[in-house]
Amino acid sequence: MKKLICILCLGLFLGACASNQRPSLYQIQKHAIATIKDLQEKEEKKTLTKEEEATLKELKDLEKDEGIQILLKYAERDINYVDVLTMGIASQFGYTEKEIDKFLNLGLYVKNPYCESEYKSYVVFQVLSDFVLANGCEITEYDKCKTINSKIFMYPKQKDELYFDKKILTPPSGTCSTYVGVFEYESKNEMNHVVPILVFIPKIIDKEQLENIQQSREESQKTTRK
Repeated sequence: MKKLICILCLGLFLGACASNQRPSLYQIQKHAIATIKDLQEKEEKKTLTKEEEATLKELKDLEKDEGIQILLKYAERDINYVDVLTMGIASQFGYTEKEIDKFLNLGLYVKNPYCESEYKSYVVFQVLSDFVLANGCEITEYDKCKTINSKIFMYPKQKDELYFDKKILTPPSGTCSTYVGVFEYESKNEMNHVVPILVFIPKIIDKEQLENIQQSREESQKTTRK
């Protein structure tokens, strides 16, 4: 899910805060409800200021926003102006998308169904320009990785990471090994190999990311059949 940056009514809300403490999501939502109600009532009475007219117009224009369209596609319920305003302001106060989604009960996040538990770590044996080839560690003992009968994986290089032979790759906390497709390559002995593409992805993911994984796996299968 794309992160929504809200520019509407944030200054007003910040000015209304009596302390330096971060407001709760409930407080943010309460403010959003009051703001929308006030704007709509003034619109009916035709007493909107030019600034308020601009704010209301921006809210209405959000219906065409790409980020909102994505939310509408994956959310389990209808999304209204209050939700949009709540999400935007909450993100400005440092709330994560998962926290906001849980509070608003939008159902945008699900368990990653492609989490693998076959190996807990992987050891690099070849470093190439854009990716590395690694073996799954069958047994990790005294910092040693046994790979006698393990599978080979292609792991895309991550930005700012240093890769070298025998480097151990381990899923960070909260993530899991996920096979997002397959990769075909030719070894030094001129034999063709098809191996899983390995990435470390959160155990709880948004539905857009899940759909991307599914498409990647499907497209990868089509390519290898040709």
